[in-house]
Amino acid sequence: MKSLAALSKFSGSYDIWLELIKKHNLRWSNGNGALHTIKKIFDQNSSDIKSMIDWIRKVSAVLPEQYQNVLLFNTLTGRRPDEPQKAIWLIKTKESEYVDKE
Repeated sequence: MKSLAALSKFSGSYDIWLELIKKHNLRWSNGNGALHTIKKIFDQNSSDIKSMIDWIRKVSAVLPEQYQNVLLFNTLTGRRPDEPQKAIWLIKTKESEYVDKE
Protein backbone atom coordinates (compact mmCIF):
# COMPACT_ATOMS: atom_id res chain seq x y z
CA MET A 1 0.00 0.00 0.00
CA LYS A 2 2.81 2.40 0.85
CA SER A 3 4.55 1.75 -2.45
CA LEU A 4 1.34 2.17 -4.43
CA ALA A 5 0.58 5.42 -2.64
CA ALA A 6 4.05 6.74 -3.44
CA LEU A 7 3.76 5.65 -7.07
CA SER A 8 0.35 7.32 -7.42
CA LYS A 9 1.78 10.57 -6.02
CA PHE A 10 4.75 10.37 -8.38
CA SER A 11 2.56 9.70 -11.42
CA GLY A 12 0.03 12.38 -10.49
CA SER A 13 -2.85 9.96 -9.94
CA TYR A 14 -3.13 10.15 -6.16
CA ASP A 15 -6.81 11.16 -6.35
CA ILE A 16 -7.56 7.97 -8.30
CA TRP A 17 -5.63 5.97 -5.71
CA LEU A 18 -7.74 7.45 -2.90
CA GLU A 19 -10.92 6.53 -4.80
CA LEU A 20 -9.68 2.96 -5.21
CA ILE A 21 -8.97 2.73 -1.49
CA LYS A 22 -12.53 3.82 -0.72
CA LYS A 23 -14.15 1.69 -3.44
CA HIS A 24 -12.41 -1.55 -2.42
CA ASN A 25 -12.33 -0.78 1.32
CA LEU A 26 -8.54 -1.20 1.49
CA ARG A 27 -6.90 -0.86 4.89
CA TRP A 28 -3.37 -0.26 6.07
CA SER A 29 -1.96 -2.90 8.38
CA ASN A 30 0.83 -2.73 10.90
CA GLY A 31 2.45 -5.88 9.51
CA ASN A 32 2.21 -7.88 12.73
CA GLY A 33 -0.18 -10.41 11.16
CA ALA A 34 2.29 -11.34 8.42
CA LEU A 35 5.18 -11.50 10.88
CA HIS A 36 3.19 -13.79 13.17
CA THR A 37 2.38 -16.08 10.24
CA ILE A 38 6.02 -16.29 9.14
CA LYS A 39 7.16 -17.06 12.70
CA LYS A 40 4.52 -19.77 12.97
CA ILE A 41 5.61 -21.34 9.67
CA PHE A 42 9.27 -21.47 10.67
CA ASP A 43 8.73 -22.45 14.31
CA GLN A 44 9.97 -26.04 14.45
CA ASN A 45 7.90 -26.77 17.55
CA SER A 46 4.67 -25.79 15.84
CA SER A 47 2.15 -28.60 15.83
CA ASP A 48 0.48 -27.04 12.78
CA ILE A 49 3.50 -27.73 10.60
CA LYS A 50 3.84 -31.24 11.92
CA SER A 51 0.17 -31.96 11.31
CA MET A 52 0.45 -30.52 7.78
CA ILE A 53 3.45 -32.76 6.99
CA ASP A 54 1.65 -35.78 8.46
CA TRP A 55 -1.41 -35.01 6.34
CA ILE A 56 0.72 -34.73 3.18
CA ARG A 57 2.38 -38.08 3.95
CA LYS A 58 -0.98 -39.81 4.57
CA VAL A 59 -2.57 -38.39 1.44
CA SER A 60 0.49 -39.12 -0.72
CA ALA A 61 0.47 -42.74 0.38
CA VAL A 62 -2.91 -43.35 -1.26
CA LEU A 63 -2.48 -41.20 -4.38
CA PRO A 64 -1.15 -42.38 -7.73
CA GLU A 65 2.50 -41.39 -8.23
CA GLN A 66 1.80 -38.58 -10.70
CA TYR A 67 -0.54 -36.90 -8.20
CA GLN A 68 1.96 -37.42 -5.39
CA ASN A 69 4.49 -35.48 -7.43
CA VAL A 70 2.06 -32.61 -8.04
CA LEU A 71 1.16 -32.43 -4.34
CA LEU A 72 4.83 -32.46 -3.34
CA PHE A 73 5.72 -29.85 -5.97
CA ASN A 74 2.90 -27.57 -4.79
CA THR A 75 3.95 -27.98 -1.18
CA LEU A 76 7.62 -27.27 -1.80
CA THR A 77 7.13 -24.33 -4.17
CA GLY A 78 4.00 -22.77 -2.70
CA ARG A 79 2.31 -22.76 -6.08
CA ARG A 80 -1.43 -22.60 -6.49
CA PRO A 81 -2.91 -26.07 -7.11
CA ASP A 82 -3.76 -25.43 -10.75
CA GLU A 83 -0.44 -23.91 -11.85
CA PRO A 84 1.69 -27.10 -11.88
CA GLN A 85 -1.18 -29.06 -13.41
CA LYS A 86 -1.43 -26.57 -16.27
CA ALA A 87 2.35 -26.68 -16.73
CA ILE A 88 2.35 -30.49 -16.80
CA TRP A 89 -0.51 -30.51 -19.30
CA LEU A 90 1.31 -28.03 -21.54
CA ILE A 91 4.51 -30.06 -21.39
CA LYS A 92 2.65 -33.27 -22.29
CA THR A 93 0.54 -31.78 -25.10
CA LYS A 94 2.57 -28.87 -26.48
CA GLU A 95 6.13 -29.56 -25.41
CA SER A 96 7.71 -27.94 -28.45
CA GLU A 97 5.80 -24.70 -27.82
CA TYR A 98 6.11 -24.70 -24.03
CA VAL A 99 9.69 -25.79 -23.40
CA ASP A 100 12.58 -23.86 -24.91
CA LYS A 101 15.30 -26.52 -25.19
CA GLU A 102 18.01 -23.93 -25.80
